[in-house]
Amino acid sequence: MNIAVQLVVIAVVLVFAVVGYFVWDRRYRGGEHGSFKPTGEVFKDPTSGKMTRVYEDPATGQRQYRDEP
Repeated sequence: MNIAVQLVVIAVVLVFAVVGYFVWDRRYRGGEHGSFKPTGEVFKDPTSGKMTRVYEDPATGQRQYRDEP
């Protein structure tokens, strides 16, 4: 394979990886704390032993579990 073709393929793969990270996968970034509201659910995490509160995004129904301070 020609070196120019290899460089183009590598560049395309890198662009897709960066776009995928910053645009499509917003589950772990962005509005993580902005749109999530605390629910009344609090429990002791059996693995860590810490008190944990459930947060929910009303628009999507997604849930997060965060340690209570």
